[in-house]
Amino acid sequence: MKKKAIHIIILIFFFLKIYPQTVYQHLTHQPVYDFLEELAADRVIDLTSIVKPYPRMYIAQKLYQADTLRSLLTEGQQAELDFYLKDFNKERYLKGTYKKRIDLLHYTNQLFNFTINPILGSDMWYNENGFFYHWWNGLEAWSYVGRWSFYANIRDNHESIVLTARDFMNQRTGAANIKSSSSGNRDYEEIRGGVAYSWRTGSVGLFMDQFAWGENEAGANIFSGRTPAFARFDLHLTPADWFDFHYVHGRLVSEVVDSIDSFWTTTSYGSDLREVYHPKFLAANIFTFTPVKHLQLSAGNSVIYDYRSPHIAYMIPVMFWKAIDHTLNARIDNMNSQMFFSASSRNIRHLHLHATLFVDDLKVSRLNDPDEYNLWSFKAGLHAVNLLSHSSGFIPCNSFTVEYTISNVLPFRHYVPTLTFESNRYNLGHYLEDNTKDLYIAASFSSPFSFGQPSSSPSSQGHSLHPLRNTFATLRLKIYFNNSQKGPDHTFLGTEPRMAIKPFTPTVWESTRFGIRANCQVINDLYIRLGYEWRNVTGEQSWLDMWTPSYFHGKTSTLMFGINFGF
Repeated sequence: MKKKAIHIIILIFFFLKIYPQTVYQHLTHQPVYDFLEELAADRVIDLTSIVKPYPRMYIAQKLYQADTLRSLLTEGQQAELDFYLKDFNKERYLKGTYKKRIDLLHYTNQLFNFTINPILGSDMWYNENGFFYHWWNGLEAWSYVGRWSFYANIRDNHESIVLTARDFMNQRTGAANIKSSSSGNRDYEEIRGGVAYSWRTGSVGLFMDQFAWGENEAGANIFSGRTPAFARFDLHLTPADWFDFHYVHGRLVSEVVDSIDSFWTTTSYGSDLREVYHPKFLAANIFTFTPVKHLQLSAGNSVIYDYRSPHIAYMIPVMFWKAIDHTLNARIDNMNSQMFFSASSRNIRHLHLHATLFVDDLKVSRLNDPDEYNLWSFKAGLHAVNLLSHSSGFIPCNSFTVEYTISNVLPFRHYVPTLTFESNRYNLGHYLEDNTKDLYIAASFSSPFSFGQPSSSPSSQGHSLHPLRNTFATLRLKIYFNNSQKGPDHTFLGTEPRMAIKPFTPTVWESTRFGIRANCQVINDLYIRLGYEWRNVTGEQSWLDMWTPSYFHGKTSTLMFGINFGF
């Protein structure tokens, strides 16, 4: 009887194991996101892509879905699918003889799954202004225990010059704890991780990680994911195939010193002021509906608030925060609330069309008023994939992307320091922030490399179509053009009245970039990058210094090289 009871317990845990645990695959793991986007645009899989990052289990489920539809894939897609299955089959099989990626440590049984890997990488640049670099090292680990999931990722970073800064108009992940030397070198650390409990139709968890909301390839304009990681509670529900819901409640880092709570300490080292920041919180939700197959419509809202502690009203996941705010703060100044809407269509095979509207302040009367402006940001784009693949036979991925973003003056902004749309002074919204226009055009191509002959038929349990594909993977080549323009930062200037500021007048900063980059994933998570970029960054000197690293001022021709294992 005792032995039978043990077997029953093991069987229960086995079935618990099949539920979709939540270990997030970070936003910087771009190739696997690109591959899923390609499969979705080809209508091999269905994909809800407005909220990222995806859990590893979600990625695995989409790869398994594609694995059952191999007849719809090109030979190159089958090869790339097998390559990723060597990693994500760890979510599928407790035991087995399937080909697996190289891990520093991986252990699994019927109750427990554990993986640990090192993180090591470097990016280097050389142009007319000199040679500069960024290197990082660390460790990541993740585990599943029944319905529970855990992960942690920690790394140290070193920059030879100032490349990561709050005001720089680039998409580098923000750094909160920078230590600078007199020679200009900078060191900082990053920490990400979380714990979650999952069931078949949802999950809840506590995380400290980046996240992005908004359809995009070149920068989301709801939440960009560029902000340094902050602690948050997540709720995710998918009760039906046609409905998806996300809610977050996070504690932001205001970096605004509270003079009342700060206090003096005296020790043998002397007296020192122990500074304490004002509290600051974010609540946000987004509802995604699929009224017809391949068409997704989303709507949501968020609020930044600065009560002394989390307010229970903002912990109700499905609320409209602006209305709550007007009740809680009747007849006094309100908190900072936002709304957003998105449409995503993959109804035309090989083509993804999308548009996102972020609204900070809107009045219908301003729509026809030439002297006043609403505070909004709008992004529209198209992403076409494999237009030639299925006719020419073996072009495993070719894509073409166009995105245009336009943001009026002051969306993503607020005049109260504890209510800004920021954490650690990094804007939560689009990386170019307000008063901007941005055009991005890119064409991408990829080709698989293998030292062996393809097998005659796909193999089971994740075996590679190309027997030596575990030795070499996919080369991705991207050619891109990007033009960005910005008007003045009126929060810096303190311009009034705010609603009467004419956008983009004058243009005080402009960046034009044209480049080509090659990215090769040699084995899972091991990347080698090589690229060239011509750039021309011009504008008024004060804005140029604020928004652009000094090594990219004016016209520059930059060679780039990078290598990394892990993210």
